[in-house]
Amino acid sequence: MVKINKNRMTCILPVVLALILLTAGNAAAQDEISIVLSLDRHRIGLDEQAILTVKVSAGNQQNLPEAKLPPMPRFDIYSAGSSTSLQIINGETSYSTTTNYILSPKKTGTYPIRSAWLVISGTRFESNQLSITVLSPEEKTAGQETGQGLDGEGKSRDLFMTAEIDKKSAYVDEQVTLSVKFFRGVQLMSSIDFTPPPTSGFWTSNIPPQKRYYETINGRDYNVYEIRTALFPTQPGKLTIGESQITAKVPDRSRRRNRDPFSFFDDMFQSGKRVRVTSKPISIDVKPLPTQGKTDDFSGGVGSYSITAGVDKTEMEVNEAVTLTVKISGKGNVKSIPEPTLPRLDDFRVEKSSSDFNQTNLDDDIGGSKTFEYVLIPRLPGQQTIKPLTLNYFDPVRKSYLTTQTEPIVLHVNQGELTAGAEVPYNPVSGQTINLKETDIRFIKTDNGHLAPKGKILLTSPVFMTVLAFPLVVLLGGMVDVRRRRRLKGDVAYARLRRANAMAKKRLQKAESIMNDADKRPFYTEVSNVILEYIADKYNLSAAGLTSDRVEEILGQHEVNDGTRQEILEIIELADFGRFAGSAQPESDGQQLYNRVRKAMVDLEGAL
Repeated sequence: MVKINKNRMTCILPVVLALILLTAGNAAAQDEISIVLSLDRHRIGLDEQAILTVKVSAGNQQNLPEAKLPPMPRFDIYSAGSSTSLQIINGETSYSTTTNYILSPKKTGTYPIRSAWLVISGTRFESNQLSITVLSPEEKTAGQETGQGLDGEGKSRDLFMTAEIDKKSAYVDEQVTLSVKFFRGVQLMSSIDFTPPPTSGFWTSNIPPQKRYYETINGRDYNVYEIRTALFPTQPGKLTIGESQITAKVPDRSRRRNRDPFSFFDDMFQSGKRVRVTSKPISIDVKPLPTQGKTDDFSGGVGSYSITAGVDKTEMEVNEAVTLTVKISGKGNVKSIPEPTLPRLDDFRVEKSSSDFNQTNLDDDIGGSKTFEYVLIPRLPGQQTIKPLTLNYFDPVRKSYLTTQTEPIVLHVNQGELTAGAEVPYNPVSGQTINLKETDIRFIKTDNGHLAPKGKILLTSPVFMTVLAFPLVVLLGGMVDVRRRRRLKGDVAYARLRRANAMAKKRLQKAESIMNDADKRPFYTEVSNVILEYIADKYNLSAAGLTSDRVEEILGQHEVNDGTRQEILEIIELADFGRFAGSAQPESDGQQLYNRVRKAMVDLEGAL
């Protein structure tokens, strides 16, 4: 039998537990580590450069080692700086390190970029793999493919727009979906000024939400904004959808990039230029509705519809109201469908109660419902029938007229104990003689004579009512103030929400006071805090964890319009640029940036 020394076990157990916890912690940290490679362009010329970005992310590890690059003998590689970020979301902390490298090609061809890697606690982590194509000057000018994203000289465009429709011909009032796409390959230096296309001859309706995604065209990555609109032609013939237009400010890339690795920093401080891009007009052939199969009771609706009818009760008494509800629903321009024609209801008094319209999107198809309510009052007892209501419409998919109708509704109307207009029986009283020519009740006097108040009544005096109400008003005001103070002390979210505007004004005043200081960084820090702290106070968030992506997500969730949202993001970007670069671009001097912040805060307050 083996004896175990208790003292020795007491010393060994803590060591074993510590090793287990350390191993588990390392494993958990290792599971959250990721390495991502990305390129600003996948196709470059021999006299151009590309930016390779290496991003290392970890859940709870601050001191992340630098990832090792794979061998790239066909390129000269220069370091372009690195940055470290901290993100806190729902109490969870994550760290990331981003390192930029400038790739200057030595030879034309297509080259793979193998995985970057690093080793932590004996475990090797690898990134994704990429490829890059280097073209000669002749290939850039003569061998490039033409099409979207290229100008007349075969050069890649920074901004461009396209517009397209889902069909080239349609019937009158048939939906045509217009998709306008804005492609952005550079960082904008101003807000976007979008002008929608002229749509004369169409009834229009937006199709939310606005889509945003990435697309690679001719080897270049673009940010794509897509706006969709439903168009319903109102007349036959050849109609034209005009050109859309976007005006924005972009970096001036007119200077040719040289092979100096430090030309990358020249691009960071270059001035911008205002550009305007447009889409091409689109023509569509609109056909009139066919006459064959068209009936006199055609409602004018084009699409796919159904009609239903119902009552709130099927049994009632004479002169008791019943509500008839008629609902037309389906896909198409429901708003243009007129009110249905009720069948003949001679035994009812009919009064229209209300109507309601609700629009919906069904797989990018505009649809909805129209509801009409009528109050029916039966005049005679017995079984009454409301005949079916008919809806005749044109289906552009089947290219024919269709008819749908409701089910008949049967109502049971009872006589009731006493109804208006019924004869009241007369029962004579025993032992009394009543002269029916006289009135047994004195006639009610309708003339009020010469009645007039005598003197002033104190109770109706305004002064008396004011004095009487004053203590009550003071009491109610005190109660409201006490409740408000208690809530401000106990509810942090409510307190931050109530004080958000006041704190934002104080920060704006502080930013204005230091706007003209020699050191601009405190001013840019205060400008950034104005917006980030305001949004954080509004929704009880930590301002330290608010990034541009998080701010854009919050503004999108609360349906802040695109202009205000873009302006807020650009102000944050300019402020961060001023904080870390020590100065700002010429368009973002202190006074101009301060004015933009004030206007943006007014727009943001109105939106939130």
